[in-house]
Amino acid sequence: MANILIRLLVPSLLEVEISITLALVLIAILFLLGNSNNNKKKNSPPLNPTREIVPFDEKIQRNFSIEESQETSYVVKLEILAAKYLIGANLNGTSEPYAIIKCGEQKRFSSLVPSSRNPLWGEEFLFFVNSLPVQIHLTIYDWDTVCKCKLLGSVVLPVAKAGQSGAIWHEFDTKSGQVCLQVSSFRLSNSNSLLTDLAGVKSRKNMLSEKKNPTVAHYQPGPLQVIFRLPFDEDVYHSYSCAIENSFLYHGRMYISAWHLCFHSKFFYKQLKVIIPFEDIDEIKRTQHSFVNPAISIILHAGANGLGAPPLCNRNGRVRYKFTSFWNRNQSFRALQDTLTRYRAMLQAEKKVKMHSLTNIDQLTRVVKRDEEKGTREKFFQPFINQEILVDSVDGTFPCTVEQFFSMFLSDNSNFLMEHRYSRNGTDLKINNWSPSEEHGGQIRKFTFKSPCNSPLCPPYTAVTELQHTTLSADKGTLLYETVQQAHDVPFGSYFEIHCRWCLRTKSESSCQMVIKIGVHMKKWCIIQSKIKSGATEEYKKEVNQILEEARAHLLKQDDSEKGFARGSENHEMYQNQ
Repeated sequence: MANILIRLLVPSLLEVEISITLALVLIAILFLLGNSNNNKKKNSPPLNPTREIVPFDEKIQRNFSIEESQETSYVVKLEILAAKYLIGANLNGTSEPYAIIKCGEQKRFSSLVPSSRNPLWGEEFLFFVNSLPVQIHLTIYDWDTVCKCKLLGSVVLPVAKAGQSGAIWHEFDTKSGQVCLQVSSFRLSNSNSLLTDLAGVKSRKNMLSEKKNPTVAHYQPGPLQVIFRLPFDEDVYHSYSCAIENSFLYHGRMYISAWHLCFHSKFFYKQLKVIIPFEDIDEIKRTQHSFVNPAISIILHAGANGLGAPPLCNRNGRVRYKFTSFWNRNQSFRALQDTLTRYRAMLQAEKKVKMHSLTNIDQLTRVVKRDEEKGTREKFFQPFINQEILVDSVDGTFPCTVEQFFSMFLSDNSNFLMEHRYSRNGTDLKINNWSPSEEHGGQIRKFTFKSPCNSPLCPPYTAVTELQHTTLSADKGTLLYETVQQAHDVPFGSYFEIHCRWCLRTKSESSCQMVIKIGVHMKKWCIIQSKIKSGATEEYKKEVNQILEEARAHLLKQDDSEKGFARGSENHEMYQNQ
């Protein structure tokens, strides 16, 4: 009996040899297919959206900002309703079609319809163009789990003028099949509220236009830069092992940053890269992939979609991505919800700042028009620092007049600031002379140096740039001194600036009233910005107090030297009289 069980359970040597041979043959076939696809890719445009890594600069061209909206003149809305008579690309005679729609450099993905030669979509996509006519290129592919996606058909749709067309069936150019499309376009004025809502806040393209390469010497690219080609300042906040649901469960890794949700998977020679901007996400829901496999569904706004892979269908016209096989679904869900909440809070804050600035510009425009009517025109200067972030640091008196303070500590002939930096072991000191500023009024200059850094995360010395602005009243009784300090080589140094304002007003012949305010201006949102603000503010307060102590000591030393010189003159006169 035991021998019979062993023969049934343990394979024979012939069966083992056949299994190994078949496995080697299958691996060789997949290897040859991968090489042939790579060779064809050099001579033909990529048809597989998962093989194409879309550069970030191309992708963000659809994220329009308020400034870019001044150039946008038309909105083109394409509705892909259905298709019929598609080629059966699978062995069972069906296909898994999805569409890629291009208008200029803007690209959209439709959802994937499984096992259908007559798919129904009912999805709409928005494109922003500067002028008409334009052409819309629509291409339908069959999704393949392992091999290259097959072309099912394509059509070119010209949009000559503003208006709306009905639902029209279009024949494919080279393949059999038809697709039903409806196109509408309308002119968009600069003040149209729809564009403002779609644009939201200033896009990252403007924020990073001057930051093509990292300036920090010890910068190392992360997975977001290596895999997805995102900007160098995007860091991974959370990373989870999971799988994305498509026609097949592709297991990979999810990366969450401040602006994007990314997913990467590699299955044999097929790579899957998904990039979903948080601005396109409408809702994040807990769902189920099966009765025992919890999942997370990412539902996007109408007309929006991610890049890299076709999403799943949804009944209300919105597309969705479903991620499953998490180690801890609830923890991943909370991380996604928190990141989306912070992103929307950042958008609201930037919208308020933008509306406030637009309100100020409107008010200034009214004043200028009123002055032009009267024949006079005032000149307005831009603020040098952000006054809203300043907090009180010093409020007291200083034993000299405003004119003496500027002459001894801030003038071009004064070496006080250089000596202060030398006393703190600063190196590579370079300070320019004061020059008039047409933008801010008064005078400005630049002070660069290297300051020692005691943090274990920083290099021994960090480069610092300090921009200084001063305005002295005509009667030399009031002085405004402002500084903007930027550290370059500290962690998150490019994210913040330290703003400081000194206000001095002469009270008597030997004293002046001094008010000093300090604040940290965050140029970009950061997960530890509260710690950065508190730490940088306290550190700069200590530096301001040290400057004041050295200034008082310098003033006393100069008074003693003047008194000693006066006594010597008196003794010399007395000696001559004797």
